[in-house]
Amino acid sequence: MVVAPGRLHLFIAAALGDLDVPEQDAATVALSLVQAELEGQSGHGAIRLPFLLGRLKAGLINSRPQMRVLSERPAAAVLDGGNGLGPVVGVKALELAMTMARATGVGVCAVQRSNHLGAVGFYVNLAASEGLIALALGNTPPAMAPPGGRTAFLGTNPLAAAFPTLDAPVVVDMATSQVARGRLMKAARAGQAIPKGWGLDAAGRDTTDATAALAGTMVPLGGAKGFALALVVEALSGVLAGSAVGPAVGGTIAASDRESDVGHCFIVLDPEAFGGGFAERMAALADQIRAVEPLDPAVQVRLPGDRRRKEAEQRRAAGIELPDGLVAELEEATGRTL
Repeated sequence: MVVAPGRLHLFIAAALGDLDVPEQDAATVALSLVQAELEGQSGHGAIRLPFLLGRLKAGLINSRPQMRVLSERPAAAVLDGGNGLGPVVGVKALELAMTMARATGVGVCAVQRSNHLGAVGFYVNLAASEGLIALALGNTPPAMAPPGGRTAFLGTNPLAAAFPTLDAPVVVDMATSQVARGRLMKAARAGQAIPKGWGLDAAGRDTTDATAALAGTMVPLGGAKGFALALVVEALSGVLAGSAVGPAVGGTIAASDRESDVGHCFIVLDPEAFGGGFAERMAALADQIRAVEPLDPAVQVRLPGDRRRKEAEQRRAAGIELPDGLVAELEEATGRTL
């Protein structure tokens, strides 16, 4: 089924509103999920809605969280997300960090008691669109085993960074595993094989079976270096914020009877505090990289975020294609017709 982005946004927001999520909060979550679909990151898109609705219905996510700033200095804060929906908490924390950055040049907001953020590029792009440099990090449920280990301990722990230019910002958005776990979820749902090197089965063997990989472990990006990078994210999100860490993080993809207690960290810099001209210099750097002679003359060199931006433009015009099985699941979970 092909659905217009605006229609999908209204559908998601209405479904969340049915469960007492305030209108603005529902719109924020819907924007995050639809943007992921537009950019081809469907593992963070509509596929997440039934799970979120189930958690809301079970009282495992608060529809109206009481968010509190637990500690605050001129350039640093810790936010208790009140077990709210990830995008709602994430945008609040980002706004706090942006406010501090405009006042002092830098703002850091660590977050505890939150839920799945979705695609972390969504947040840094919001800051970059206002001329600020931003980094976002978050921990996730266990998915990767430490080097030499058999059991998953750290999550795919994503990180993103965005840099303003004279045009569209340069946005880096990546998991610390070889691929995002959402891509395995998508493949498992479609009954499709995955490439070797993405996941290991429960016995630690390389597998092309997405379901077996989800039951096993993800392969870290670049081997041991990817796990080390995931550890950096864990320290700057979960440990710094005082949220759950390692196996204690739960409930963002799999059934759980407790709060997820996901940790985040948003770091924002105001480039004006370091002297003017950042956007011009960053634009020049981006142009120079794109101008590098390509291996294939028909394929231009691109920067992180270029592909996602192009795909988003195409889907805004042509619509978002959703698998029939997912549409049926969405309609069943919401009691609404898409």
